Amino acid sequence: MKKIVFVVLLLIISIGAVEKVYVGSKESTEGRFKVDEQQELSIKQAIELAYPAALEWDENAQLLDAVNIDLDDKAEKSIGSNGKRKYWNINFGVPDTHMNFLVTIYKGEIEEKKDLTVDGNSPYPKKDFIALEDIKYDSPELLKKALKMGNVYPGKDWAKGYSFMLIKNRETNIIMMLVVGWNSDGAEMKAAGFNASTGEYIKPD
Repeated sequence: MKKIVFVVLLLIISIGAVEKVYVGSKESTEGRFKVDEQQELSIKQAIELAYPAALEWDENAQLLDAVNIDLDDKAEKSIGSNGKRKYWNINFGVPDTHMNFLVTIYKGEIEEKKDLTVDGNSPYPKKDFIALEDIKYDSPELLKKALKMGNVYPGKDWAKGYSFMLIKNRETNIIMMLVVGWNSDGAEMKAAGFNASTGEYIKPD
């Protein structure tokens, strides 16, 4: 689990060059789901928003992973306390190819769409991909579970609040959602893992 937390940390602080892309009005977005007053989305809402752009890129595109970015939230005190964030990176690929596509979301809209395909990379096997219908539990629900367990606390100085990541475990084939925070004294990062299909807690290795 410590290795996973380190990977998540690298992902949430990674920032690429951003080019704003208009994808439609706020009203069209709200037709599928409600964007709250802070223009924050849950992890599943962010994936649903990003999917059409991925399918425009390639009709066989499927979800690889999703993670919030630790950006533009520095001044806020309770980031992620509702299970939602403003900034998301949603990563897609095409099974059995090395094709890769990243959608960045900010405040309920797509901010960047970028083809990250690199020739020569190993192809993504089918087992690495996540079916949207298999994500039964969203980040707000699983944050509540993590808080009841009492072992994950919000970050205060940097990597503030709570972060969220959705990945597929290659060894177990489990779709895992991570709620990432800190220990009680803020000395080290902690993560609570859950099966996104069943909601069950996944014990750290």
